[in-house]
Amino acid sequence: MKKKWIVVAESSRAKIYSVESRTSPLKEIDDIVNMSSLNDLADNGRDLEGNGQGGRHALEPRIEPKKLETAHFAHDVSERLETARRVGDYNDLVIISSPGFLGMLKQNLGTVTQKHISQTINKNLIHKSEAEIRDYVFH
Repeated sequence: MKKKWIVVAESSRAKIYSVESRTSPLKEIDDIVNMSSLNDLADNGRDLEGNGQGGRHALEPRIEPKKLETAHFAHDVSERLETARRVGDYNDLVIISSPGFLGMLKQNLGTVTQKHISQTINKNLIHKSEAEIRDYVFH
């Protein structure tokens, strides 16, 4: 029997569901929150040095902190999926995410895990109901 997981993700949150068939309800397996994005809200725009002076040399390559946080979060979510595949938690994977974050997730997944992806949907559905998510997957 195929074990299908549906991942609904954006840069600040990822939800993982399992589903047994097209008509069965989605069962939430995990809800992963990007704690860095929450810390950004609390910091309210302070720079990394905390002194308001910028603290960077003009020749240093600049990676936007938000992009770096998003890349780290994509790596964390991908690691969760890699581990779950290795222990046999799923053998069919659906990933629903905005195109930019979807690309980051797929970049971090190994080739074996990528072969288990049966469907990708380029939409941010993180705030949609389970019924709406199911409609996108099983339309």
